[in-house]
Amino acid sequence: MLLSKSSLGISFWDDRVDLLHLNRFFGKTTVVNRLSMPFVYGMKREEFERDVSAFMKANRLQRIMTYVALPRRDVVLLNLELPGNVEENLREVVGYELDNYTPFSVDTAYFDFQNLGHTVDGSKVRILLTAIEKERLNYYLELLKGVGLKPISMEISSTAIARTIPFDSLSGGKNAVLYIGANTCEISFHNEKNLEYSRAFDITSPELNLGKSQVIDTILKEYKRVFPSGFGEQEIKKVVVLGDGISDEEFLKEISNAIGKEVVRVKTFKGIDSDGSDIQLQRAALGCALRGLYGDTAAMNFLTVKVDRDKTPRVLRFAAIILFIILVSLWVGEFVLRIKKEIKTLTQIKEKVMLLERAAISVEGLKKEIIVMEERLPQLNNFSKRRALFLSFFKELTDVIPSNTYLTMLKYHDNEIEIVGRSASAVSLLSLLEASPVFKDVEFSATVKRREAVRERSGGRAVIAGGETLPSISEDIYLENFSIKAKLEGM
Repeated sequence: MLLSKSSLGISFWDDRVDLLHLNRFFGKTTVVNRLSMPFVYGMKREEFERDVSAFMKANRLQRIMTYVALPRRDVVLLNLELPGNVEENLREVVGYELDNYTPFSVDTAYFDFQNLGHTVDGSKVRILLTAIEKERLNYYLELLKGVGLKPISMEISSTAIARTIPFDSLSGGKNAVLYIGANTCEISFHNEKNLEYSRAFDITSPELNLGKSQVIDTILKEYKRVFPSGFGEQEIKKVVVLGDGISDEEFLKEISNAIGKEVVRVKTFKGIDSDGSDIQLQRAALGCALRGLYGDTAAMNFLTVKVDRDKTPRVLRFAAIILFIILVSLWVGEFVLRIKKEIKTLTQIKEKVMLLERAAISVEGLKKEIIVMEERLPQLNNFSKRRALFLSFFKELTDVIPSNTYLTMLKYHDNEIEIVGRSASAVSLLSLLEASPVFKDVEFSATVKRREAVRERSGGRAVIAGGETLPSISEDIYLENFSIKAKLEGM
């Protein structure tokens, strides 16, 4: 929403025309300028343009949003009930049947309507129809066109005036609105500010008691006609009185006594700063201008088809587009910078994660190596211990075996040794091993066989037996083949 917004409300009456320029800046609504001049229907265009053009130029209002209210007596306002099956095509149906409800046809009148909901049994749809002769409406359009104004909406004074009633002045449900003008009296019924019924009457000599009595009598008759025998009367919560005509305290009291409802007079809209003068006379113009400031659309607008009611002046629209583009650019720029920053941060996080993953893999490898080393450590310790014992066993074996004994094979397995060889006395060898502290459970693992291993030859040279060079021995010595096994002590 723009920080500053202006609109122009125009209301035509039987005897005058009101122009009211409103501006809203930072939420504050102010009456900037106003004009009220004599007017009668049929006034020449030049006479209208003379004063209005000067007002427009002096206040630079040529491109301003314009909302217009027409006199209630210029239009036909009817309550209709149509079959429920035509609800989806109400505008087309009303256009076809317009000459059955009004003095006009669709070719000779502008019309609009408001959907008031369904009847109690739901079989029909209720509408409030308003129509105006094209020639009359075009007259107002030509006057405004002559001063450079193209209205966004043209509604009746009844709905424009209702726009100025403060919400806290109304009660929940339906309210009766009584407008007392200089020579016009209008009684309307509104449901949450939506017009449901309206009828206007002429007033003569309003400042006289006789005129006051006539007004009260007319209002009472119309009220009873709308609510015969009190039917539906309980729906009316309050009577709101507007206008600059008869509305003193005595008049309000008499209306209240006649109708039997609370009657409250509503003064000028409180939320508007003016120059100190009363804008009660320009209430319809005020209601139209308020629609422009706050984007309201009239419930019944004769220009619904011809004019886009949401259209804004070119300057304001262009400014709004530029401001929107700037805001979007700033937002997109901030969004892009934030994305780049997040991408950079994400990349750094990914790099750190990769480094940590590599370190984690290395740590896992080291942990596995530690587990393997811890498992091998007892074996290494045991091997180191066994190695020392094995060396001591090997030395003991070398010391015990006599020189007339030869080993051809030595086996070690599971704390047990087996020696195979030849000896001059295998039995004595068994005794020697049993006497040693290193061996135990010594026994032959195979039958001892006696054979001639070596004989001494002339020259006293050694004889080679089994590919080995052996010392010289007496030619009458025989060697026994043996196989002995024993267990080791302390292994």
